[in-house]
Parts: sequence; C-alpha cells; structure tokens
Amino acid sequence: MQPVFAQVEAPAPASASPTAELDRKGTLGDSADSLRADSLRTVGLREALRLFRENNLSLRRARSEARALQGEARQAKTYPNPTFQATYEPISRGDTRQSETYLNLSQQLEWSGRSARIQSAQKRAVAAQARAAVDSVQLALQVTEAYVEAATAQTRRRRLEQVTQVFRQADSSIAERRGEGDASGYAARRIRLERARYEQRLAAARLEAQRARRQLALLILPDDASSVAAESLPKGKPSSISRGEAFRMALQDRPELRRRQSEVSAQRAALRAARREAWPDPSVTAGYKRQSDGFEGAFLGASIPLPFFDRNRGAAEAESARLRAAETGQILARREIRNEVRRAYAAYSSARRQFQLLDGDLLRGSGDLLRIAQASYGEGEMSLVELLDAADAYRDARLRSVGLRANLWTRYFRLLRAMGEPLDLP
Repeated sequence: MQPVFAQVEAPAPASASPTAELDRKGTLGDSADSLRADSLRTVGLREALRLFRENNLSLRRARSEARALQGEARQAKTYPNPTFQATYEPISRGDTRQSETYLNLSQQLEWSGRSARIQSAQKRAVAAQARAAVDSVQLALQVTEAYVEAATAQTRRRRLEQVTQVFRQADSSIAERRGEGDASGYAARRIRLERARYEQRLAAARLEAQRARRQLALLILPDDASSVAAESLPKGKPSSISRGEAFRMALQDRPELRRRQSEVSAQRAALRAARREAWPDPSVTAGYKRQSDGFEGAFLGASIPLPFFDRNRGAAEAESARLRAAETGQILARREIRNEVRRAYAAYSSARRQFQLLDGDLLRGSGDLLRIAQASYGEGEMSLVELLDAADAYRDARLRSVGLRANLWTRYFRLLRAMGEPLDLP
C-alpha cells in the first residue's frame, strides 16, 4: 500500500488538481509567515520590562506629573521679590510750586508659615513619586500579562500548524490515491473538510498571535515597532511560595503602602501650613524722600495685616478632613492588600495543582499520539475516523497544555504583584 503521508517534493504544474494547488498555497503561506516571524524583534520578559520603563507613554505621564510637583516644591523655597517704587508729587498754591520725590523699597517677611509651606510642598512631591511608582508596578503587570499572551498565542499557532500540516499531507496523498483508484470519494471529501476546518483555525490563531504581538509592542515600543514577538515561556514550573511569606512580603514591600504613608505625611504637613497661615506676614519698607525746598532724608516703615476677618479656619478644617481621609485610605489599603494576596495566592496554588495534575500526568505522552496515528493510518491499521479523532485529541491536549502553562505563569506574576516583588522569570 502506498503511504498516505508521502511528501510532495516539486511544485504542482498549472494543470494540477485543486487539492495540490491548495497544498501549494498553504505551504507558501507558512513560508511567508515564517519569514515575517523571523524578521520580528523577539524580546524576553526582562528586556520587555526594560523597554516598558523607557518608552511607555502612561509611565511618562506619571513621571511628568511627579516632576511637576518637584518643581513646585523648589518654587516654595524661594523668597518673595522686593518691591521698588518711585513717586514724584508736584504740588502748588497760587504761584508757589513745590514737589516731593519718594524712592521706596518694600520686602515681605515670611516668618510664620514659610517652613510649613516648604515642607508641605516637599511632602506632596514625595507622594507624587510614590503614586508614579504604583502606576509603574500596575503597568508592569499589564506588560507581563501581554508578554504571556503573546508567547502563548505564538505557541498555540505552532501547535495548530503541526496538525494542519498533517491534513495537508493527507489531502495531497489521498488525492493521488483516489486517482489510482485506491481511495474512496468519501474519504477524500472528509479529509478535505477536516483540512478546511483546521486551515480556518490556523488562520484565526495567526490573527490572534499578530494581535498579541501588536498589543505587547504598544506597551513597550509605542513610538517604534508595530509588532514584537515574545520568547516562549519556560517549560518548568515557577517556584512555590508559602502563604505566610506572601503576606509578610506584601505588607513590607507593596508600593501602595508607601504611597499611602507619603500621602498621610503630605496631608499632615498641609494641615500645619494651613494653621500657620492664620499668622500674617509683615512687610517692611525703607526709602528716601526729597522735597523741593531742600529737605531730604531716609524713612523706614512696617505693615502687618490684621487677622480680624480671615483667620484661615476654613482651609484648616478642609486640610484636617483630608488628613482623616488619607488615614482612612491607609487603613483600607492594608485590608485591600491582604485580600488581594489571599485571592492571588489561592489562584496560584490552584493553577499549580492543575498544571501538575494535567500537564504532568494526564497529558503525558500526548505528543506521540499524532505520530502514532499517522504511522498506523499509513500502514492501514487505523481508519479515517480514528485518524480524525487522534488529530482532534492531539490538538485538544496540546492546546490545553498551552492554556495551563499560560494560566500558571499569569497567576504567578499576579501573586508577585500582590506581594510587591519585582516581576521577572525565576
């Protein structure tokens, strides 16, 4: 019996059958996809995170907002500028004319709330930096999830290409056998139908891989590449993490806690500044005066606002309320972190158990399933229906394994994020 999976070594002529023509187009399509994939920039997770820190637009915006408050903090340290005033006053009575000339220099003295205002501005700048750090960590998790998605989509595409190639070869071979009268029309049509189904799945997988690559590029190279490929995920499992260690590290390293603490400190400084604003700042004036009758001399004066009506009580009450809100937010942040760690730890533990059970035991040996089926069908020891079932079983097993691995690494990165640890492959 002629083997079913004989390779086609030469391109089909113009008068070749539709099956051979489809086979030729499929092969050329795979070659074009391979060339495009080879020309893509491929990055590992560490490089992807480095490019994210350098190029991400949202992170740039958060850093710019933090630098703006740093500029305000520097501005708060400056002293008010002195005021210079020159006045000439001509006066007359009948034919008598006189004049007076004044040269004044005034300076406001900040002695009540200057230090409090400076400290408040500095604390706000520190709080802005802490918020930028939180934004960076949250966006970094998006990068890792996009990286896992891109790597998974690429692996899923390769798995579907393996199965699709089987049906391309079977379609080409059974067309030759039918021409020799060694295969039925039903078998040929059934193979072509199954091939069409897998070609459609493969096309969808290619589009999904392309979308995932573009999404990753958008996060790490928004001004450069339109598409970037991710390296394959490690074959092993990430390390095990104990529940106690997860809680301990989260309550120690989470940037949200530092952000909340800095916001409370900034609000306390703002409250002190608002209370000291009730004490007015005096101004001193010194100058020179000359009259037309020859009299001249220097003068010195001082002025101070009287806090009869405006004692800044409303602003102090507002800052006191904001301080209570910041302290409450700090308490809520600790509770939310505990709940987030609890959920992330449970999800990661469940993913590890599923991966160990299914990928390690139940799916072991599935890689040989399709190869054995191909050989058996070629030797006439397996029917067409059994070959189709074996191909579907292989596809389901391979895609399930890919999905389990992607879920495992996604849960691992989310647990690292909940713990406040750097996102990286072990």
